[in-house]
Amino acid sequence: MPIRCDAAALSAAESDARSRDARSPDRLATSPHPSAMDRRAFLRLGGYAGLAGLCWGLLPARFADAAGPVYCNPNRPTTPADAMAALMAGNGLWATGNQQHPGEDTTRRDCVAQNDQTPFAAILSCADSRVPPALIFDQGLGDLFVVRVAGNSNTAVGQQSLTYGVNKLHALALLVLGHQGCGAVSTAVTSFPRPAPAFVSLIYPAVRKARLIVQQGGGNPDDPTQVIPVAIEQHALMTAAQLSVRTPFKDLIRNGSLIVAAGVYSLDNQAVTILT
Repeated sequence: MPIRCDAAALSAAESDARSRDARSPDRLATSPHPSAMDRRAFLRLGGYAGLAGLCWGLLPARFADAAGPVYCNPNRPTTPADAMAALMAGNGLWATGNQQHPGEDTTRRDCVAQNDQTPFAAILSCADSRVPPALIFDQGLGDLFVVRVAGNSNTAVGQQSLTYGVNKLHALALLVLGHQGCGAVSTAVTSFPRPAPAFVSLIYPAVRKARLIVQQGGGNPDDPTQVIPVAIEQHALMTAAQLSVRTPFKDLIRNGSLIVAAGVYSLDNQAVTILT
């Protein structure tokens, strides 16, 4: 006979157990001696307990996940503002050499292996080996959903990945992170406006704007040393602005479920400056 492990079957089993117990003249509640319990009733109770234990392991995911996701980080932020604050607090620890390396122990490793991921922030950062987001924000396993590409540009695949991070995994903050000394931006500045590979030409709009800003400030728009730092900031800002007006990011921002921001990481002092 097949075992039914749906909610209705378990409810019926529980009701049957109560009914039989109510009809039994020698149930434990009225017996003067515990040894007088009906052996069949005892076995019946054990059988229902065994059925419940078996069914718990066989229940469909919709029953097992009814209580919601498992958060392996007990301190996971619950609002977009808190998520940004957690990133900046972690970066403060990193920049001062007091990083805690949280969420790297066996407990966290086992938890993230056995449950779905629940990152609290998504990061679009450069592929530069000197800018590892989990380290510079001092976060643990499962805390950050990271997309890395040369020059922290928004590409089709990158945007689809970020969409998954905020729409399906419910990351609360999306940070576009540029950094000091970015090779991709430097190449874009010195190559502009000549034809170039996509990872360079994607940065050209920021270079164009940076040159204008430098010129309006009385500087020399043909001097890469003046344009590069401005272009790094402008590229992060323009990329964040681009994402903010696209679906699903704009809808999540509107309902208060997401913050999209831009920032720049300093190789000199290891601090992140938020630009928006």
